[in-house]
Amino acid sequence: MFSPFGGARQTTHIICAMEKSKYRLSDGLVRQNIILMSATAIGPVAAVATNYHNAVALSVGFTVIAFISVLLCRFVPKKLVYTLRVIIYALIGALAFIPAYMVVEHLYGKGMLETLGVYLPILIVNPLILTKTETRFSLRPFHLMLYELAGYITGFNFVCVGVGIIRDLAVNGRIGTLEVNIAFRVPALSTVFGGLVFIGVSAGLFRHLYNKSKESKIKKAEKELRRQKLMEELT
Repeated sequence: MFSPFGGARQTTHIICAMEKSKYRLSDGLVRQNIILMSATAIGPVAAVATNYHNAVALSVGFTVIAFISVLLCRFVPKKLVYTLRVIIYALIGALAFIPAYMVVEHLYGKGMLETLGVYLPILIVNPLILTKTETRFSLRPFHLMLYELAGYITGFNFVCVGVGIIRDLAVNGRIGTLEVNIAFRVPALSTVFGGLVFIGVSAGLFRHLYNKSKESKIKKAEKELRRQKLMEELT
């Protein structure tokens, strides 16, 4: 006889095995987005991404810091004790801040660096460097590490720029230099508190929709498994 509980467990195992067997770009984009899902990088985005230009500059800085740091951290010997490895990761992140600083200054000028303030160097201790390097990236083949890293960086940049666009539109009535006629303004979104509330509510809604989608997929897989079991019994 077919047990619905056994089928559910079997379905869960099948789904988990499928997910573990794939190195998916969507991990960093959706499932483990460091802003919407884990909220570990929410501070700099809430404080700095008040408009389109600031958000893009912050994303550029994050991209340079994260890419160089994770790439170099991969070569830290695993024979070293964990505490020492984390210290080395932080030092590598500090070194990666130098080219990030230079790139942002070259593209946007010193005025943008003053706007970003301490929130650009804060990105040195982002979870991609201190956590994901240790638990994920260093365990992957090099080409798959780059693939997954691109997903995490893209996930951060997409949300950061999206937040900047929405706040720029709601506060200033424009997106960058493009003027947009809107019926109302929300000046509170220009503040750090307003940014935290907006991102927090958005993250909660995003997680709710993601969980609903995941539950729907599991139920669909369980239904398909029951159908297959029934067909086997009939034959």
